[in-house]
Amino acid sequence: MTISAAGFQLACHNGSPEENLTAIRDGVLAIASQHPETQLVAVPELALSGTDCGAGFFDLGVRWPDGKALTSLAAVAKEAGIMLIVGIIEASPAPGVMYNAAAIFDSDGSPLGCYRKTHCLAREMLYFRNGCELPVFDSDLGRFGVLICWDAAFPEAARVMALQGAEFLVVLGAWQDPYASDWEMVVSARAYDNVLPILAVNRSGHDNQWTFSGHSKIVDCLGKTVAEAGEGENAIFAGVIDKEHTGEVRKGYGSQLRDRNPAVYGLLTYPNP
Repeated sequence: MTISAAGFQLACHNGSPEENLTAIRDGVLAIASQHPETQLVAVPELALSGTDCGAGFFDLGVRWPDGKALTSLAAVAKEAGIMLIVGIIEASPAPGVMYNAAAIFDSDGSPLGCYRKTHCLAREMLYFRNGCELPVFDSDLGRFGVLICWDAAFPEAARVMALQGAEFLVVLGAWQDPYASDWEMVVSARAYDNVLPILAVNRSGHDNQWTFSGHSKIVDCLGKTVAEAGEGENAIFAGVIDKEHTGEVRKGYGSQLRDRNPAVYGLLTYPNP
C-alpha cells in the first residue's frame, strides 16, 4: 500500500492563531487542489500559535479535542477530505499545565489522537510539561507515530514506536538555523534506524530571534529523499509513503529490527546520571 502524503512548510505568526488558522486552511486546500490524490497532510510544530510567544503561550492553549481552534482544524480536514496533523499548544485540565502537542484529525474531521512532545528543550520547559507516552495511532492509512522536533534526536523514541508496529512516522519541527543540516540528518537516521518512512515538516520564516529554513521532506525506509520543500516560506511538497517497499526492504537488507539484541541494552532503562 502507498500513501499520498504532503506537507505545508508554514511560516507561522507569533500569537496569532486566527491568522495561522487561515494560512493552514489555505495551504491544505491548495494541496487538495494541486495534489487531489493526497490522503495525509502535516503542518509544523506550534503552527497554530507560533513558536516564540514567551508567557503568552499560557493564553494560547486549546483543550483537546473540542477547543474552538481545534473544531476549526477538524473542519479543514473534513473539507479537504484529508487526514491532518497540526502542531498546537494543548491546555491540560490542570490550571497552567500546557503541552507542546500534535493534533490529529481523520479525513472526516473526527479527532484521532493528540501526541504530547516528550523531549522539550530547557527553554521550552519554562512553559510546557514533557509528555509521558510514546503512543502509536491506528487509522485507515495504517499505524503511525508522531514526534515533535527535538523528540526525533532521540533514537529511543522512534524505536519504541517502531516496536509498537508503526508503519511510518510523522515529525513536526520548528528546527531553527543554522542547524538545518542536522534536521535532515536526524530525519534520515530515524528512518534508517527503524526501516520506516517518515513525513517530516519543518517550519519556515522568522520569529523574534530565530530563522527557520524548512528543508521539509519525505524519506523512504532507508532515509533516502522521496520529496522535499527546500527553503521556501509557506511551501508545499508532496510524495508517496510506500509501505510495500518497506516490507520488501525489511525482508532483506533492512534487518535492523530483526537483528536487535535487547539483552545488552539494559543501560537504556536507567535514568540520566
